[in-house]
Amino acid sequence: MLVALSREMASKEVQVVGIALDSTPKVGEFARDYKVSYPLLLAGPDGIDLMRAVGNQVGGLPYTVFLDRQGRIVNRKLGALKEAEVRGRLAEMLRA
Repeated sequence: MLVALSREMASKEVQVVGIALDSTPKVGEFARDYKVSYPLLLAGPDGIDLMRAVGNQVGGLPYTVFLDRQGRIVNRKLGALKEAEVRGRLAEMLRA
């Protein structure tokens, strides 16, 4: 879903970025298996601290953060996202 949305929304200047807490080989395998075309970053040993800094106090995954064009957090979600939910949030953000 995120690969398709990333491609579709690129013309609207929407960027999907994944932040992984796993090892480089596992992230590479995931990217190949799912044909991930958006940037995947490795959080490294500070990944848990990064999650907490953006509001994920329990450290659960998946955790999604929506940022506006100025880099401000406008929404967060702990748990899996449904495509309709992502599309709705992006539509709201693009109207603002």
